[in-house]
Amino acid sequence: MRATGVVTATRWAVIVGCGVLAQNPDSKDPASANLLLERNSFAAPHSTTNEFTGFRTIDNWDAGGSASVHRSFVRITPEKQGQKGWISSRVMFSEPEWSLVMELRASGSSPYLYGDGLAIWLTETFEHIEGPVFGREDYWKGLGIFFDTFQNIDQNHHHKHPYIYAMFNDGTKHYVPDAEKPESTNQALPGAHENSGCSFDFRYHEEREDVSVLNHTRVHVYYKDSTLKLRLQQTSIGMEGEWYDCFEMKDVKTPASGYFSVSSATGDLVDNHDIIHFSVRSLAGIKDPIEDYSVWKAAMESKERLTVSEFDLRPAEALQRDYSRVLRAQAQALKELKADLDKTMQSMEFQLAAMGVGISTARSRLEEKTEDLKQVTEKVEKSDAIWRTQELSDAKESVKAMKEEIEAVKRSSGGWGYPFFFLLILLIALAGIGYNRYRKIMKSHIL
Repeated sequence: MRATGVVTATRWAVIVGCGVLAQNPDSKDPASANLLLERNSFAAPHSTTNEFTGFRTIDNWDAGGSASVHRSFVRITPEKQGQKGWISSRVMFSEPEWSLVMELRASGSSPYLYGDGLAIWLTETFEHIEGPVFGREDYWKGLGIFFDTFQNIDQNHHHKHPYIYAMFNDGTKHYVPDAEKPESTNQALPGAHENSGCSFDFRYHEEREDVSVLNHTRVHVYYKDSTLKLRLQQTSIGMEGEWYDCFEMKDVKTPASGYFSVSSATGDLVDNHDIIHFSVRSLAGIKDPIEDYSVWKAAMESKERLTVSEFDLRPAEALQRDYSRVLRAQAQALKELKADLDKTMQSMEFQLAAMGVGISTARSRLEEKTEDLKQVTEKVEKSDAIWRTQELSDAKESVKAMKEEIEAVKRSSGGWGYPFFFLLILLIALAGIGYNRYRKIMKSHIL
């Protein structure tokens, strides 16, 4: 899954620092007009906790449904069936032109079967109501960018999955991902707008040897001059793939003011859907959004290197010049150790989150099986009681009939009636023993 570097405590400080640098009017940086909108953004580490619940929280953002905030990422939905989660900003966004960078991690233990995906929203309303469209209600007002990993085999598609696409809705159209008879007048359809989607394999199979917790997918979306463009890049620690241009929608209008959010859903098929960071910046005064991103990213990396360089001992701080080489080597070792430790912490946090979901799922299944077993036991006991009652009734009737036959034999016969009576009793006893053995055999087969 990816990452330009280790997610450390310096990441958010770097992002904020770049934003402060951008606001400096004396700066000669080409990105001086590019403001980081901190209240509309979030990044690890997430250290704030709710004093009542003890759960981690993010300032100016609400997490709901199955979403949970961890130190290094936000898990929108875990690898569990029937989940819907979201994280939504409480701060109104009103920039006319903007740039959004999001790092996501969609992953799971199955190499072939997974779903359903996630979505980025910019809608007119703050309230997030749970619904069928990737965890959000239908008939939304605004922009939706969908990362769809589920391919419905019952429908014919004009694309392959995973599929990424954008749609605008004025609140009157019903979302239909696979319409047999498309009606663009009252349906929100993938691909309805020209050049509004692409197929891109952003999902990772966790069991692959070359995949780690640091594999992410970077998403860069920007809106400028009535054009919405999205491109993607797969990254990991120390390596970055080529940018892939996904779509470019021309002559579109985003909401003049709205709220950002991210939602996700799973159905019968499942996946982990994680957000590593979500950074929104203004494009006011920026001519080239791609060049602007490169400058901003370089500033982030420079700030991070400057922060990490504090591990190096300056020559003036060394007591003797002969020790400087050793001290610097130790400082470098500390850097590497810090990077390894942070990666280990992320891996453990990722695995613990997955274990928690697995334990919860196993417990739910165990409770279901226990209830099923209880119902079967009750049915067997009830059936056995009815059987015994009926059996007793039949036995009474048989004994009564036998008595009547015996009395009739005694009346119709002479002195040989008693030997016949004993012989009849013996036959009845043998029949009873055989019947009991038969019942035991049948009962053992039933259980």
